[in-house]
Amino acid sequence: MSASQGWSGKLLWVDLTTGHHEVQTLSEDWARTYVGARGFGIRLLYDLTGPETEPLGADNVIIIAAGPLTGTLSPSSSRCEVISKSPLTGIYGRADVGGAFGAKMKYAGYDAIIVRGQAEHPTYLWIEDEKVILVDARHLWGKDVWQSRQAICDDHRAGSNSAAFLNSIGTLGIGPAGEHLSLAACVMDGVAHAAGLGGLGAVWGSKGLKAVAVRGSRGIDLARPEEFTRLCQTQWTRYQGDPMYESTRKWGTLGWVGGSDSRSAISDMMLGGRMEGIEEDAFVPLIEKSRTCYGCQIHCDHFLHVKDGKYKGTKGEGVEGWVQIQGLSFKTPSAPFLARYNNLCNQLGLNVASVGNAIIWAMELWKQGIIDASDTGGVEITEGNEEAILALTRQIAYRDGFGDVLADHPVAGARKLGRGSERYAAHTKGQSAWVPGHGIGITLIYTLSLNVNTRGYDHLMGGMSILTPDLREEWGITRELLTRLGEQRYGDPAIFRDNAWSYHPLIVQAECDFEHMMVMADMVGTCKFATQYNQPVEGIDLPEWSDFLSAATGEDFTTTDLQSAAQRTIALERSYNAREGMRRVDDYPFFLWWEKKLGEPHPLYKTSEVPFTLEEYDRILDEWYEMRGYDLRTGIATRDELTRCGLEDVADDLATRGIVLG
Repeated sequence: MSASQGWSGKLLWVDLTTGHHEVQTLSEDWARTYVGARGFGIRLLYDLTGPETEPLGADNVIIIAAGPLTGTLSPSSSRCEVISKSPLTGIYGRADVGGAFGAKMKYAGYDAIIVRGQAEHPTYLWIEDEKVILVDARHLWGKDVWQSRQAICDDHRAGSNSAAFLNSIGTLGIGPAGEHLSLAACVMDGVAHAAGLGGLGAVWGSKGLKAVAVRGSRGIDLARPEEFTRLCQTQWTRYQGDPMYESTRKWGTLGWVGGSDSRSAISDMMLGGRMEGIEEDAFVPLIEKSRTCYGCQIHCDHFLHVKDGKYKGTKGEGVEGWVQIQGLSFKTPSAPFLARYNNLCNQLGLNVASVGNAIIWAMELWKQGIIDASDTGGVEITEGNEEAILALTRQIAYRDGFGDVLADHPVAGARKLGRGSERYAAHTKGQSAWVPGHGIGITLIYTLSLNVNTRGYDHLMGGMSILTPDLREEWGITRELLTRLGEQRYGDPAIFRDNAWSYHPLIVQAECDFEHMMVMADMVGTCKFATQYNQPVEGIDLPEWSDFLSAATGEDFTTTDLQSAAQRTIALERSYNAREGMRRVDDYPFFLWWEKKLGEPHPLYKTSEVPFTLEEYDRILDEWYEMRGYDLRTGIATRDELTRCGLEDVADDLATRGIVLG
């Protein structure tokens, strides 16, 4: 029986080597088990690739998968996943992206697109409902993301008699960074939304795939549309009672690094104070209007226009908190500069976090005397040097000069350079850790979350950062609110109110619950800004999704079903990584990973300066493994846990490969 309500009901398989494609019907049982998007992606990746797969070889796959709520009226649900074996980390590679592509893919009738093989020459994939064509893209190779999207849209302009919303084309594509196999390369949805982590743009470049473009006219069939619409209306009304709702609509993530003393935790940690030149108020003169992903009323994005000064004429969207954080480390207190830098990354198809971390690494190496102008072709990589930052960004995209080293940051880049540079190349599982570079977050449980993540160091696994005390007080996240939420949800008023560096017996349980919510957001196609990740009082969590999914698909989803689905997805992702050699040691923050791997303390970090001990981290890591059903020694899911998840075939596969299961 096919799944065709909520889900579009079809998977599109495309072979770049042969030029052939086929459409597969989505089975109801498979759809219910893996739900969508992130769940579909890891199941397909596990089955289609393995340790023998070269990430930049023809045997790797590109998976683009949407969720059952993607493209519907469900709040903030336009997202899709881009998944491959990562050339950066050599393990599970996944990037979630907003914009419009996921919705457009669903409207064309597909829940996922799976691309295999390697094209003879640069190619893009054009999809218009049943029409699936591989188009010669040699004229687009070398063009940036903005130019190539415009050219594709010009080639497929619809007739004027079509409805306006059906005229629009969704694109996922790469820029010069992906073409040159930079491991900082991302895949761009439109012109400003990045499927960022893992170097997945390089996978597209290795296959000669410039873009996937889609226009659909089908819409999405819902099992109970009146009920579904009522649920959506109720949820949008509820948001208005959340303390974070209005600030999120106004600023998005631009409020991450300051604007008040209670939101300066990041800048305090990195600088010992605030840098007002890149706080949210500094962007006000640049903001022309709010922008939104497809169908979202939160509109957390902005269109910026620099009207005077050195970067006059810079126009674009998408500056987020990560760019501000990089500005702190760059020591560039200039909103116009950050707007220019962000645009350049978007045009070249670069993940801003990867580029920024690589340049920050280079700045530290310069400061320590490990590199000099003879290494960098004369570029002086000093703090505050805006011209150098922009020059290095281009070099990273084209692998030009010293950019060839930075394009491989952190692990391969440090190996290529040598000279002890690896001490400064902080990472988890090969994914670079954000500055200041030791793999530590703003709380103990957040640190755990950053480092157990299946795609490497990542703030979007869990961590409950929104519930950190004294961080967003003027936006309503007060100690009184945290006390109330702790009492309501866990019967303990202290669990969130004291969520910093002290141990709490319920904090790991709360983290696991939070992770289920975060994973489910990626599975159904909902932005995390619509969840309790950013709307801690009225945001969506598993109970709301069980109602949305039941009304959309006609399947009876319970909260327990969704917990199991999220648990299954995490176990499958970790099993994929176990097959690639990941073990318990790879779940430690960088300075502890170094100590365990090399048998000596990291030379740059003193125990007295770290806000927790190895024993305290081991305690919560052990608890996390126990709650997840993982072996305490290896961090691998036990056979019993894989069986509970319905993954007996995975347990058998791991055992066949000689991987011991607890």
